[in-house]
Amino acid sequence: MNIILGITGSISAYKSVEIMRLFQKNNHRVCVILTKAAQKLITPLTFATFAPGRVYTGMFAENQDPLLHINLSRDNDLLLIAPASANMIGKMANGIADDLLSTTFIAFYKRVVIAPAMNSYMLENKAVVENLSRLKSRGAAVIEPEAGSLACSTEGRGRLPAAEKIYEFCLKLENA
Repeated sequence: MNIILGITGSISAYKSVEIMRLFQKNNHRVCVILTKAAQKLITPLTFATFAPGRVYTGMFAENQDPLLHINLSRDNDLLLIAPASANMIGKMANGIADDLLSTTFIAFYKRVVIAPAMNSYMLENKAVVENLSRLKSRGAAVIEPEAGSLACSTEGRGRLPAAEKIYEFCLKLENA
């Protein structure tokens, strides 16, 4: 399976390296799209070390295919956004395509998996709840966040599930 791993500006972005490596270990090809916010939390170099030539950070990078979002859509089987921030979920639910990840999502016509990760107050906000519901009604699969200790030193639902759980969720969808 060929996978696009989209990484957004959630503190749990560091867990995405483990997700990528787990898919690679099991012979899946992974390319990575990091949003600008994600790059504030983890660097492209971290991913490029394990996926050379398959890490993308923007729409208009020098010497980059101007139709990258279309070609990524055509060449991959699954779009996994882990972690998915409230911002990216809102963009996706409302058809906003203003960066490489959201534009790739709009062009993607195959299986989409969203793994929200954020503070429980944000996750329970009516706008986020409605946006996730809208995405589910359009066919996106959502991996429910886990409860536990959050980055803000509180307890609640909003943690990104373990890499193994995300991997197994995606395999079950692919084999369904």
